[in-house]
Amino acid sequence: MNNASYRYAVKWIALNDSWGDPEALDPESVQHQITVVLIADLFGVLREKVAQDVVKERKKHDS
Repeated sequence: MNNASYRYAVKWIALNDSWGDPEALDPESVQHQITVVLIADLFGVLREKVAQDVVKERKKHDS
């Protein structure tokens, strides 16, 4: 089994979880997604930081 990485988890959430939701680019809303909370807990990062990183990743792929 491969070791999980924070960056991979953020990218997966950004591209796969609630991407089409109207709040998908709002860190205040994204921080409450269960996957964001899970990654925050697993990697010991504040959920606000995870949400910001997810939104940043989504903006890279928003076209």
